Amino acid sequence: MEIKRLVAIIWKRIWLFFGIIITISVSTAIFTFTQTPIYETEVRFIVSPSNILLNDIGNLRSAVTSLDTPVVANTYAEISQSPSIVGKAWKQLGISPQTGYEVNSSVLQETTIVTIVVSGPDPELSHQLANAISDQALSYVRGLTTVYDLTLLDPSTLPGRPSKPNNLFNLVLGFTIGIMAAVLTTIMAEYLISPIENAATDRS
Repeated sequence: MEIKRLVAIIWKRIWLFFGIIITISVSTAIFTFTQTPIYETEVRFIVSPSNILLNDIGNLRSAVTSLDTPVVANTYAEISQSPSIVGKAWKQLGISPQTGYEVNSSVLQETTIVTIVVSGPDPELSHQLANAISDQALSYVRGLTTVYDLTLLDPSTLPGRPSKPNNLFNLVLGFTIGIMAAVLTTIMAEYLISPIENAATDRS
């Protein structure tokens, strides 16, 4: 379709074109600004052979080889996000478990660095929960074995701004979708409604 023809169709049904854009943009804005902001903070640990193994070359080599296949690191990651550890963290804070808070842990690819990400609607509580989970995970791992150490690398920091929703992205996306929907709807209206309008004009 030629640009001039498209512009003529849009101009003919300009009320429909802008009506769709405004409707979708306003709906997107309402959806975006009524969402509860979610704040996110992260803790990092490193898994390494225990100092006790430094005097035993054979055990040290075995431990390092095992760490190449991040079984130990993945195990510690799963421990840190387990319901038991999270429950103990809430108890440490003296607060009953709150809804809307999530704890996710993972191991950075090709490393033995464990990351714990805590997200929730309250930045201060998310920060405190991350620190409490760190304490509980470290305490639990120390009681497991002396072969591998779990050491705090980067503590949690107080999040300054929400991680979601991304207001600007949502608004731009909503406006873009609005334009696309308006163009398509206007073209469809032209080809579906115009024949009916022309027929009515001919009969009159």
